Amino acid sequence: MMHCIRRIPALLSLLLPMLCLLSCVDDTDDAFDSSDGDESPPHLDGDAEDSDAPDPEAETLRKAAPWAIAVVGTDYFSTSISILERKNRTLFRENIIHSGTASSGLSIALSGDVVFPRAHNPENRIVLIDRYPNSVLTFLDPDDFSVDGQLPVATGFASNPHDFLWLSEHKAYVTRYETNPTPGGEAFDGGDDVLIVDPAALSITGRIPLAAYTDTASDPDLQARPDQMAYAEGRVWVTLNHLSADFKETGEGLLLGIDPETDAVVERVSLPKVTNCTGLVYEESRRSLYVSCSGLFIQGVQKRRAFSGIVSVRLDGEVPEASLLRSAVEEDDRPYGFDLDVAEGRWLLAVRFGDLAEDLPDWLVAIDLDNAEERVVYASGSPYGMGGLLADDGTDAVYVGDADPASPGIHIFATEQGAFTHLGRIDAHPKVGLPPRHIRFY
Repeated sequence: MMHCIRRIPALLSLLLPMLCLLSCVDDTDDAFDSSDGDESPPHLDGDAEDSDAPDPEAETLRKAAPWAIAVVGTDYFSTSISILERKNRTLFRENIIHSGTASSGLSIALSGDVVFPRAHNPENRIVLIDRYPNSVLTFLDPDDFSVDGQLPVATGFASNPHDFLWLSEHKAYVTRYETNPTPGGEAFDGGDDVLIVDPAALSITGRIPLAAYTDTASDPDLQARPDQMAYAEGRVWVTLNHLSADFKETGEGLLLGIDPETDAVVERVSLPKVTNCTGLVYEESRRSLYVSCSGLFIQGVQKRRAFSGIVSVRLDGEVPEASLLRSAVEEDDRPYGFDLDVAEGRWLLAVRFGDLAEDLPDWLVAIDLDNAEERVVYASGSPYGMGGLLADDGTDAVYVGDADPASPGIHIFATEQGAFTHLGRIDAHPKVGLPPRHIRFY
């Protein structure tokens, strides 16, 4: 049971038995038939592929912009990755890789705890973060979806990587959520850190320990537990869950800023009136980061909601300035979830968790960044069923996953200056019935 608790976020570990009953699939290659559709990747109009003669400048632009949308489908035992077209908003190809895949370059099969990096990378490579216990990164070719290679980031223990941020061809950061109880057996094996890797060479080159930035004066058992990352204003920003080893206690909400030139932590930002902070997004036009904090689930409903909220962090001054944008107890008593995105530079999209005991569904909400007003865009089919959130300003659309056991799929909304009109639904895994849990560009 302890392995289950550590391999997925603390909230979902409480729901694992129910999720298993709702959606289980066979992990064989027969169950995952990936021979569906065109083998070439989808592109928007204007890509170099659409012209008779490739244009070097267009090719550069194509590589800098997302080609398509990738979706993780999982029941936390089996995983499958599908690709959606941005232009037509349709399923392009199901099961490009899955838990039953056996191919060259794949030495560690995918587990049921797989996510994408928070940020799109300029190489358009698909990066899969296999968390607990596998602790491995899998890189896929963006053209044919073949496995380019894998990079284990365990260094002797189940490190539970949570995010990957591509900084250059030969440098990337990986947040590692767990602490090694017996370090010293091999290089870079401390955990509770940001690991520095070379994605081209598939090697580890260093680590940035984060334990020194926790509030051990108030609780010596607190760990940093770094989660999502975003690059903004010359810094890599990292959210810290700031939880104890047993997940029963939490410190204040924290955000760290790392200088990627020196790999040194240069900013420690306290986030007011919130705890257990995860989701992170940067809105360049406002020069602001937005952080979602969920409170601590094990501490009970009322305390959890009291310490859940959205924090804005302005980066246009000499020092980062954090302020509470929305509290979970305002208007409706629901904690905020783990995912954020921004549409049209104005609408902050967030998930608000429902409640199993009260049979309340999750909400997708839009917060107007001009006045902090919030409204509900969509209600999921079940509590804790909302899986994945993505705003695509290039096609004026928003995607949100719904793991409703009766009809799992991805719902699409047209932004239309904040109107959020429902356009339809895509079943990203029709053959195996896996619910969507993560949605990202590639």
